[in-house]
Amino acid sequence: MQKTIRATTLALGTFALAGFCGGANAAWVFTNDSGGDGSISGIYPSFSITGSNNGVGDNTTFYLQTFAASQLVSFTWTFTSVDTSGTIYDQGGYVENDTETQLSVMYDTDTPSSGEVDNLLVVAGETFGFYVHSDDSLGGAGTLYINESPPVSPPPPPPPAIPEPQNAALMMAGLAALFAAVRRRKSD
Repeated sequence: MQKTIRATTLALGTFALAGFCGGANAAWVFTNDSGGDGSISGIYPSFSITGSNNGVGDNTTFYLQTFAASQLVSFTWTFTSVDTSGTIYDQGGYVENDTETQLSVMYDTDTPSSGEVDNLLVVAGETFGFYVHSDDSLGGAGTLYINESPPVSPPPPPPPAIPEPQNAALMMAGLAALFAAVRRRKSD
């Protein structure tokens, strides 16, 4: 059903090719569930979400907004964790209508993971945003860094060609020869 709605929206052309924030003043909502102490740092179009590390156990930090108009969403992301047990206890990703899509890779290491999400359609009325989940809220927090990727514009057309001096001289010689031939004909 959801795919049908998205296909219909695309067919009608009612989406706007805009950033996922709809501007710097979009109504983002920050929440922590289950007593977490996660935080947000930075401002649109680049910000980070850090998960909980206060020992309360399993919880999630969210940064969400409800879209007024359908939009294509594109962003780059990097996930790091300073958890002493590695990223296996911290995960990060994006949320679309209460469905979490994990972007981070779960390893028993502190190696960052990163990537790009291109042209994800968020339909008007849907909630979209980002999350960092902590299984234990101990040993260090995970952080998801987000950078909006603006829509790619086509390159401008190349400037008109300017003849090189050799070509201009050759063209002038040809015109002079043509002029001389026409002049000879008139005088004959």
